[in-house]
Amino acid sequence: MIWCDKCDRDVDVGLLSPEGHCPGCDTWLADSRGRASVPWHFWVVVAAAVIYLGWRGVQGILWFGQQLL
Repeated sequence: MIWCDKCDRDVDVGLLSPEGHCPGCDTWLADSRGRASVPWHFWVVVAAAVIYLGWRGVQGILWFGQQLL
């Protein structure tokens, strides 16, 4: 949420114009990058999940190979 001083209210990021202006008073409120940054710890969790699932996949393949013998 972004605060607009002229409108005296919170404005949701999704309601901003493509240029970053308030829908009520047309005051510039935000940069027009259009993309929020992802926190670094999200990527740590993604990397841990990929490593864990990869290892579990290797274990599954080895288990299946042992069952065929």
